[in-house]
Amino acid sequence: MKLDEFLRLNAPEDLAALTSSIATASLTVWENIPRKSGVLEAVNPSGEVQKAIDVFSNDEFAEAILSTGAAGEVASEEMSDAMKGKGKIGVAMDPLDGSSNVETNNPLGSIFGFYNKPLPCSGRSLVGAVYVTYGNMITLTLTYGKGVHRFAAVKDGPTLGFELTGIDLKLPEKPEVYGVGGAKKDWTPRVRRFVDSLEERGMRIRYCGTFVGDYNQVLARGGIFSYPETTVKPRGKLRVLFETAPMAFINEQAGGYASSGGGSILDVEPDSLSATSPVYIGSAGLVRELESVFSGTG
Repeated sequence: MKLDEFLRLNAPEDLAALTSSIATASLTVWENIPRKSGVLEAVNPSGEVQKAIDVFSNDEFAEAILSTGAAGEVASEEMSDAMKGKGKIGVAMDPLDGSSNVETNNPLGSIFGFYNKPLPCSGRSLVGAVYVTYGNMITLTLTYGKGVHRFAAVKDGPTLGFELTGIDLKLPEKPEVYGVGGAKKDWTPRVRRFVDSLEERGMRIRYCGTFVGDYNQVLARGGIFSYPETTVKPRGKLRVLFETAPMAFINEQAGGYASSGGGSILDVEPDSLSATSPVYIGSAGLVRELESVFSGTG
């Protein structure tokens, strides 16, 4: 099934328009990663000043989203203020997650949250979320609160289009992998103890430096991904509106749970567009175990 047909049958009109615009823009972003990131500068200097890939991605997605007329505002971690639109949905985005991976050709991503209240607000106001992965395939993973579904970009004549590759995705029952961000020397003692327990039970480490890439491992294998509290960043690194809440919304629809360490990520009330929180996301039992360890009851 093609993405447009799926959206017509399963998504509210405004969310369908937003998702379709993101899908189209993501292909443009992917095509421009080599040039706009400067990867080709050494072999093909053009003499013109290129935008950084982060800024290019931000501009491409913001323009596409606003052009639908469905967004009331678009906020991004690349902008200090939200851009205003004519619709009702608040869109918060990380236009290029993991851009430091460009030079090593590791996965990159884009994350989008659709909120039905003015930003900033908690993840309880999410009505949809989408993330794109630029890896050995371009995939688009989405939910509107009724299951998690995945599409892959495939050749359709002379152009690329998205087709359904996975419906109602669920985390496996047995957790197998984990990934934890930040420098180990900066982890708090309780984070270190919990990670040690994961190693002791034979779970395998998987960490590639981009939220969506690491979460894909968890969704496929079961387990946990975290950018935790640290001694230098007690409120974590990842932003609630743009990253942790949309991914938590998707993860919950896949049967998982995401925590700040003391409760659901979806209950975190950001006090600004750029507010951050620790995140522990993945298999529900494992994340709740972490909460009990952190509270001293486990």
